[in-house]
Amino acid sequence: MSQLSKVKAALNRVTDPVIRERLLMVQVSYRKPFRTVADEFGCTHGKARYWRVRYDEHGLRGLYTKPRSGRPRKISEKESMKLRKVVRKHNPKQGWTTKKVRQLIWEETGVKYCERQVIRISQRWGLSQIKPRPVYAYSRKEDREGFLKKTSVT
Repeated sequence: MSQLSKVKAALNRVTDPVIRERLLMVQVSYRKPFRTVADEFGCTHGKARYWRVRYDEHGLRGLYTKPRSGRPRKISEKESMKLRKVVRKHNPKQGWTTKKVRQLIWEETGVKYCERQVIRISQRWGLSQIKPRPVYAYSRKEDREGFLKKTSVT
């Protein structure tokens, strides 16, 4: 079975759009020069050649992105889940500020993060940063409640 027919067979099986694009790039690279392939797919000819070589050496698995190690986290996953539960159990009407979450992390684990990192951690926990909206001082309570009933999604 030739390489081109293997690529066509793999194209029928793969559903991930990133891998499909890389496979298409490999398929075209068997018929055209790398510079032409790069122009068609909007990348450099080195990148087109890179994916072709990876496919030739490792097959379809070579087109998947390799995991990167990165810096290890200062807080273990177990501690992180414990803190997440504490934050989620808190009264949702009062909410958590970034500074409060930062203080909680510092008190429970002894690790001090900058505010931006605390925002990233909270987003990883599934929390969102919501800024409270001001309430017009002279509006009537009935008007506010009526508006909320009309706009609420149930």
